[in-house]
Amino acid sequence: MEVENLLQSLNAHKVQYVIIGATAFPVHGYSRITFDIDIFIRASQRNGEKTLNALSEAGYDICDLTVGELLKKKILFRQYVLEADIHPHVTGTTFDSVWRKKKQARIGKTPAYFASLSDLIRMKKAAGRMKDKEDLKYLEKLKKKKKASNRNK
Repeated sequence: MEVENLLQSLNAHKVQYVIIGATAFPVHGYSRITFDIDIFIRASQRNGEKTLNALSEAGYDICDLTVGELLKKKILFRQYVLEADIHPHVTGTTFDSVWRKKKQARIGKTPAYFASLSDLIRMKKAAGRMKDKEDLKYLEKLKKKKKASNRNK
């Protein structure tokens, strides 16, 4: 199971999603090793149904998972080549806010939506784990660099 396969399935099922976490960093000029993909989904019944169908089509075992469970809390898919975390809610922001400022880019040849730099910073601050604090150092530098670059235009 690979990232593009999962994204192609999400796109084919018209899931409203935004990639968050370390997989979104390269869109903004920073990267670090990560072993999973964090996907923030719109927490609606219809989008939950689409998400489950997309995950199943991409090869994830969802037989014991209901839409209600998917929309209630973060679901971790482990023991796959591509580990995935599906987030119906994220501390520090809302899906609508992230969706409005999303960036479209590609992973390989597959288009996908990514959280904006300001939203990534907001989510990392709210999460507050040690690795989030480390990421914040780099993300904040990128934000300052982009602001300076925009002023010079």
